[in-house]
Amino acid sequence: MLTIHPADPHQVAVALDVVIDWPAIAFVGIDDGVLAGSGGLAWGGKRCWLWFKTIDPKPEYARPVLQMAKRLLRKAGQLGESRVFTVRDQKFATSPRLLKLTGFRLFAIEDGQEVYTCDIGKAAADVGV
Repeated sequence: MLTIHPADPHQVAVALDVVIDWPAIAFVGIDDGVLAGSGGLAWGGKRCWLWFKTIDPKPEYARPVLQMAKRLLRKAGQLGESRVFTVRDQKFATSPRLLKLTGFRLFAIEDGQEVYTCDIGKAAADVGV
């Protein structure tokens, strides 16, 4: 069963071999004692970003990921953010659907990547997870 826990962003970066060089809040997903992925909020480029990184995605992770995204959007609002951005992971065909369910909409194509945005007040009202 997947459980989600707060984590040190630096330790997440080391464990997943990713770069987290902006101020961040991080969480990890643990499934049966194994790291399943991570996510959180990061601030950089004058934006607040929501990020997720999965190691071995499973269909049963969809609901916890949606619930965590809702929690992170609430946290961003509590920290004074009115808008959160994310980049669509083009490796997964389901990512546009998950973004829509979470309240994100396409914002722009930047450096060849689809950037989505979510207005915090709208997300809190719309996300029914």
